[in-house]
Amino acid sequence: MRPLLKNLFSRHRPQNLVSEVLHSDSIKKNHGNPHGHKHKQILIECLEFLKNNGITVDDDLRRLIVFFFSADHHVALEDIRRFVQEHKIKISDSAIRDAFSLLVEYGFAIERVFGDNMVRYEHLHLGEHHDHFYCLKCGKIIEFYSPEIEDWQVRVAKDHEFHSFDHKMQIHGLCKQCFGTSKLMPLSKVETGGKFRIIEISDKEQFYQGCKMVQRMMEIGILPGTEGTVITNHGGRIVLLINNSRVALGRGMSQGIKVTLIE
Repeated sequence: MRPLLKNLFSRHRPQNLVSEVLHSDSIKKNHGNPHGHKHKQILIECLEFLKNNGITVDDDLRRLIVFFFSADHHVALEDIRRFVQEHKIKISDSAIRDAFSLLVEYGFAIERVFGDNMVRYEHLHLGEHHDHFYCLKCGKIIEFYSPEIEDWQVRVAKDHEFHSFDHKMQIHGLCKQCFGTSKLMPLSKVETGGKFRIIEISDKEQFYQGCKMVQRMMEIGILPGTEGTVITNHGGRIVLLINNSRVALGRGMSQGIKVTLIE
């Protein structure tokens, strides 16, 4: 057992632990959740699995496990830290990470990393699979399942004589709410992969005078009405695909170009 976890486990397990868990406030609050029954089942399985493998859970770790399985969303470390602080649970960040690594190791949780590089955990339901949409603006995560996509992947793997065991799909973009509010914005704010249409160029004379390749820029189409795609935007130069040409713009220059997002 990991050293950081040794204080979370006790050899004196309350006999009514499962009963206590099922009547906890977190589980009661989750009663109306359509997935609540599944979450309750996997929670019981987790506690019994730990018991059968000689691991006994103390009260602090039990409360973390109940919190995790009562959540109806992907749980980030920040969510866990906030829960620990609000409930005055004495447990270190290292012990939290080790505890959730244990759940991942034993197949009760999956570690996910989306576009913001934040580690999140979700329940692992055996025999089930889903993929994710991730909104780059608000961080919303939408789960979806498509039998057509699953069948297509099997066919493609077969065509390539490849035997696949597992896969994960994350589609990054903007949710309906964020896309609807993204009217006029600086080109510098468009994320990697975003498609845009140039609406206006602020102070055109200054813009073109500041560009050493004025003729080239105009030939490529850095003009109102031109559509393009952001190849990379990592905070420095922004690289675009416009009229099948790759264009790199400085940060200041891209801030002066106003665009709208397009499908």
